[in-house]
Amino acid sequence: MELYQLEQLVAIAEAKTISKAAEKLLISQPALTRSIQKLEEELDLKLFDRKKNKVTLNDNGALAVQYAREVLGNASEMVMKLQAYDKSKHTIRIGSCAPAPVWGLNYSFKILFPEMKLENEIHAQDEALTEGLKKDQYTIVVVMRPINDKQLICEKMFTEELYLSVPPAHPLAMAKAISFDDLNGESVLLLSRIGFWNELCLNKLPDSHLLIQDDASIFNELTKASALPCFSTNITIQRLTHQENRVYVPITDDEARLTYYMVYQKKDKARFSALKYAVDHIDWPETLSEYYASR
Repeated sequence: MELYQLEQLVAIAEAKTISKAAEKLLISQPALTRSIQKLEEELDLKLFDRKKNKVTLNDNGALAVQYAREVLGNASEMVMKLQAYDKSKHTIRIGSCAPAPVWGLNYSFKILFPEMKLENEIHAQDEALTEGLKKDQYTIVVVMRPINDKQLICEKMFTEELYLSVPPAHPLAMAKAISFDDLNGESVLLLSRIGFWNELCLNKLPDSHLLIQDDASIFNELTKASALPCFSTNITIQRLTHQENRVYVPITDDEARLTYYMVYQKKDKARFSALKYAVDHIDWPETLSEYYASR
């Protein structure tokens, strides 16, 4: 008995006729009939009631279809889990609430595991990231709050602080600090897909005209060419390999300061034993070089 025979049996049950099933399966009707007859011989029972110009599933056939669907489902799950397991041996999947931890982890993992493939995803919700970690959708996640779970290891990474970036001639360039309330109503360039920071700016600046850009390259060109304010952080400033013609004004709101925590499963404790040291010694300008080299 072969899996393709079970697929054919299910196709006949769904299509109601052998001719329609054969059309769906892209095989001839006689070939499908012979295949089903062979299945009946192997099972040593009849699956269909055959009358003139009509073939219908009998009780045996109906039960066989139920088992066939279960077997096919298990086979698909087996393939999916085996592929996921094989991929996990060669791939580190990073889920993060913001981009900066991804830059840092990519840099650290390339030093620690140069042979591994790295994948990453930005997601603003801690709960979704933690659930994904427990379901093996991620190898490691970065969240905004420490997590207390006996099955997980949680380690502090670093703190990121938000700044307003403006040209020297901009009226706000003279400010020693600024709040979101002060900034609300201004036109501001904003890069999308930056996780928590994106949601924070949208919530805190409801009256501002936010010029949202999806493409980082276009965003950088607009920053250089226009007098519009945009946001930066202590991390993005450290990544700059040359000093831009911008002034960075710290934002005073408590929400503009975020400490990250990296979380992974206890089974990876030995494998990631050197990760905390690597993260504490990130060469931030080099992370920018790595970013452009991978594009």
